[in-house]
Amino acid sequence: MVPVFNGISYGSLVLNEDLPRGNYTLRGYTSWMLNFGENYQFEKELYVSNGPDTEWLIGYHAKVKQESGKDNVRLNLRINEFDKAPVGLREMQVSITNGKKTWFKSKTETSLEGNLELSFDIPDKIPPKELALTIQDLRKSQGLRSVKVPLTLNRPQYIDLQFMPEGGVLVANRSSKIAFKALNEDGYGVNVRGKIYNSKQEEVGVFASSHKGMGAFNLNPKAGETYSAKLEFADGSYKTYPFPMVMPSGIALSVDNLFDRDSCELTLSPSEDLKVGGKEYYIMGLSGSMVCWAATINFKKGQIKTRLNKAIFPDGIVRFVLADQNIKPLAERMVYNHVNGNLNIDVQADKSAYVQRDSISLKIKATDKNGNPASGSFSIAITDDAQVKKDSIADDNILSRMFLSSVLKGHVEDPGYYYNGAINEEKWRNMEYLLLTQGWVGYDWQETLKPIKPMIYASEQEFLVKGKVTNAFNKPVAKSGITLLSKKPLLIMDTLTNDKGDFEFKGLFPVDTAAFFISARNKNGKKFNVGIDMYEFKPPAFPSVASRTKPWFVNIDTLSYAALNQQLSLQKTYRTVTGKNMLKEVKIIAKKLVKGSKNLNGPGGADLIIDEADILKAGKVTLGDLLTKRVKGFHQTISRFGQPVYKVNGEAVYLIMDGMDTKFFLTEGTAYGEYLKQLFEYYDADEIKGIEVMIKGKNIMSYGSRFLNPMAEKPWDFVFIEVTTRAGNGPLLKKAIGNYVYKPIPFTIPRKFYAPRYLPETIADMSDIRATVHWEPDVVTDKDGNATVKFFAADNPGNYTFVIEGADLQGSLGSKTNKIVIKKR
Repeated sequence: MVPVFNGISYGSLVLNEDLPRGNYTLRGYTSWMLNFGENYQFEKELYVSNGPDTEWLIGYHAKVKQESGKDNVRLNLRINEFDKAPVGLREMQVSITNGKKTWFKSKTETSLEGNLELSFDIPDKIPPKELALTIQDLRKSQGLRSVKVPLTLNRPQYIDLQFMPEGGVLVANRSSKIAFKALNEDGYGVNVRGKIYNSKQEEVGVFASSHKGMGAFNLNPKAGETYSAKLEFADGSYKTYPFPMVMPSGIALSVDNLFDRDSCELTLSPSEDLKVGGKEYYIMGLSGSMVCWAATINFKKGQIKTRLNKAIFPDGIVRFVLADQNIKPLAERMVYNHVNGNLNIDVQADKSAYVQRDSISLKIKATDKNGNPASGSFSIAITDDAQVKKDSIADDNILSRMFLSSVLKGHVEDPGYYYNGAINEEKWRNMEYLLLTQGWVGYDWQETLKPIKPMIYASEQEFLVKGKVTNAFNKPVAKSGITLLSKKPLLIMDTLTNDKGDFEFKGLFPVDTAAFFISARNKNGKKFNVGIDMYEFKPPAFPSVASRTKPWFVNIDTLSYAALNQQLSLQKTYRTVTGKNMLKEVKIIAKKLVKGSKNLNGPGGADLIIDEADILKAGKVTLGDLLTKRVKGFHQTISRFGQPVYKVNGEAVYLIMDGMDTKFFLTEGTAYGEYLKQLFEYYDADEIKGIEVMIKGKNIMSYGSRFLNPMAEKPWDFVFIEVTTRAGNGPLLKKAIGNYVYKPIPFTIPRKFYAPRYLPETIADMSDIRATVHWEPDVVTDKDGNATVKFFAADNPGNYTFVIEGADLQGSLGSKTNKIVIKKR
């Protein structure tokens, strides 16, 4: 969760060292964006690794043949270490899985060259998009090292070919443009060629894809006729694909959006029965949800053609929608509009080339489409080409993302390819094919108009702590006094519930491990008979991602390998120069660790640790019994006031649970010993992940400084016990009456990117090998559209790539990419 200031938000993610390697999906969204489907949310796939030299290089080739009516796969595998050394003479287990089901498994040994050859049949009805290959090293010394990658067979007979008439419907006797898209088994576009036949198997046309399996052709369908297409494969076999049904009545909608023209032509061709009666229709041109142009039409004079100036629409996708008098959509067509309304970003370096550790200054000038200065916020990233492979074709930028891929259905392959489509006629034509296919909508004319669904997710104006107070009969309690307490940040707030029992607190900024203790009382000031229900944020349940993206180490290309190898070479030089590979003599002492512990001293920073293995051996006992058995000197006494007191030897017990101070949750009139007694009896051992006891020395000092009153209490008078529960909710006794501990997702505080500064005479000794040389997420241009970015070059000579993207205060977008040359001193 990231805070937003003046519409701008940025942050960073820190990957924990124990994060398992593999494919991950990063999503970014606001609550309001959830109302519009997954395409409107930012999504990016990432592969997390412990370093390139920790992965095998996997090369595989699969060949499929029909044998006895089944598809037989001959799989050739080659396994190498990153330095190209073959993983030879290793006992391996190779598995083929379909989701969670394993239907082929074989133990085999690699050849001296690291090769494996396998042969297996594919069962019928196996979804090809769920096939995965797992290779596991069976040597115990390797810790059963394994790798799992998607298995793509790309059998021609499994090509998915779909035909989509322009506008959404194929109308009899009306010439129509028909787009098509062919996908291979791996879900990516595959180029195809084929022929079109009518019901009499007479050839009436041919087609061939232009880009990523997409293309289009014209056809004048006849009434009562059916059409199909045939693809012929290399082995002489073929497959037939049906066309959409030809409708006897309807309206064909087409748009001629020619390259490098300032206007487009809209054509509406009705069937003969719709020319009579003077029935009115509406035609609209929309950008997003904004209607930029509209007209009322009828077909008394037959076909309608109109020419529209593109300047009336903003840049990006424009939707033309034909609707009837009930605003029921009948046809739709998407086109891409380019009127150069984007920002122009000019970047001037203070030198034509730089040397290692040189001071670099980039002057940025942002102007709008009319050449006027643009004040806005931009991010800039500078990376070393030798270590970071920038793929402008495969990657989205802010323009292709906002104007194209976020609006279309499904995955857009190589979205960066279309970035400069407005100045390249071939790309412009291929972008038309993309919109005719992935922007295609087919409407059922018989479907009745359905009411617009209400928005499920509310927009978030600010961070709020909201809840509801109810009585024992689940009825709202009005005018209930609510108190909110927090230590981080330190504050006390109070309010009253409204007539519906609702309350809210504003102006809060949750950080780190934020916890708010909320207490409610009834009209008489008592906690009895009231409960609190919080309106907590619940992350949406996104569908699981069955990633078919091949990891970087599968069939790696030469350029990618060279970049990774360069990274390793630089790191080796860095370790040599800095002495990072020189090991000092150390004594290795194994420590018990409690996973997920909030220990202030860090992992293992305790005088006594009871881990999960120890707790498992203890059996079914309470937390109090567990402490009595495992912590020497732990016991209970009775104070002179008749209250229980817990000690370890002669020092009082101070209990911390999941990083939370248990004294913080004491209710008025309850002794601390009595509260501890409730906790020790309430929790069973199987609800505990670990216990850490701080008895002496530095281990108690960090707890004393955090939790004790320095004017009245001394750390050495206490033994601190940190208990980590499986729930991680802290000291909650069931659902405390009138109390609630609210633990929201804390805000991620933006971190400043580390940028070293060098003196002119500094020697480049290869101790600075930054792959990302510089990053600034919020470069603000002034009223004159100017900004300056300054940073220092690293030690590796070569080329840097900078990417700057952002928006001005009116929402116009801009993107700029260029190079910086770094020479050797």
